[in-house]
Amino acid sequence: MSASVWLHRELSQISVMPASIPRVVPSMASAPSQIPPRASGSGSRSPQSRATPPRAHTPDPLRELCTEKPNPATQNIDQLNTLEMCRLINAEDALVATAVAEITPTISAVIDCIVERMRDGGRLLYMGAGTSGRLGVLDLSDIPPSYNVDPMRYIALAAGGDITLRTARPSVEDSRAAGAADLGSLLPVPQDTLIGISASGRTPYVLGALHSARAHGLLTVGLVHTRASNVLQEGQCDYVLECIVGPEVIAGSTRMKAGTATKMILNMISTALQIKLGNTYGNMMVDVHPSNVKFASRARGIIRDLAGQVAGSRAKAYSDDELDGVIARCGGSLKLAVVVVASGWGVPLCVDALERRGGSLREVLEDVRYETVVRVFV
Repeated sequence: MSASVWLHRELSQISVMPASIPRVVPSMASAPSQIPPRASGSGSRSPQSRATPPRAHTPDPLRELCTEKPNPATQNIDQLNTLEMCRLINAEDALVATAVAEITPTISAVIDCIVERMRDGGRLLYMGAGTSGRLGVLDLSDIPPSYNVDPMRYIALAAGGDITLRTARPSVEDSRAAGAADLGSLLPVPQDTLIGISASGRTPYVLGALHSARAHGLLTVGLVHTRASNVLQEGQCDYVLECIVGPEVIAGSTRMKAGTATKMILNMISTALQIKLGNTYGNMMVDVHPSNVKFASRARGIIRDLAGQVAGSRAKAYSDDELDGVIARCGGSLKLAVVVVASGWGVPLCVDALERRGGSLREVLEDVRYETVVRVFV
């Protein structure tokens, strides 16, 4: 039987198959063996000689990241009851604080560098993708109302824009150009600091931003949770914070231990920065903006506590309405209101006192105490 006759017969049989049977066109490779082979002198190679050799398996570098590896301690977590499951997750979370503690000397050095730049008019910038980006936004968005600072000096960007804070878009992290472009939109200056956040240490969006930041002369800091990361190896960072928390409870779910460590480190940096810039007195937010009922109540309590240490019962005798009036006369500045109530001076004199002391409330209250002593005893 010739090959053409065989193929015609096969196709005619397919055409009358019931609709319920999938139609499959036969391959010529299944034709009878009577098909004459090509002449050996034709110069053509057999199908076997034209086949491409199988490619050797190349290990995926992502699978080698400690954030991607399975955690031996949780490999049977799906077989536990709920209480055991919670205890196991909690035990893994308990490892995070120790990992953060190991890098506190480097975190401290980073904070001191940022303080110098902020005093010189610089800004603190965070950039990240996915959970890392969201945690950056979460940390810096609360700084302006808590410490009454300019929100344009504390900016966090998440790859893909603010929509990704609510709806995950994993693909947006794969562009270095996007990271560089987003940083460029902020018109960076050398006094600024960029902290690039990437649990894996290889996020293209973050790497692109760090390269651009280095070119603009910014202080560059990488925050990662893997060793020998791209962030480290590409050499674009003045500091790399390597916080190694180990494999996640669920392999690759870096919103868990890596996310917890990221939040702790960012909280540490931003809070210590506000303390160093004089925006606290002890552990009190003396620059909190009384923008809601809770903050207003906190502001009154702080005035009574701190001014009362200097002026005694006179400060504590102020009613809520009177304290609100003082805060209003001070333009919403709680720190200034404390000095006014503690000293009894007018607002302009209190402004001068704070400016002379670089905004340090502690030093100004010492001046008030000294001035009172001189007035009484000299």
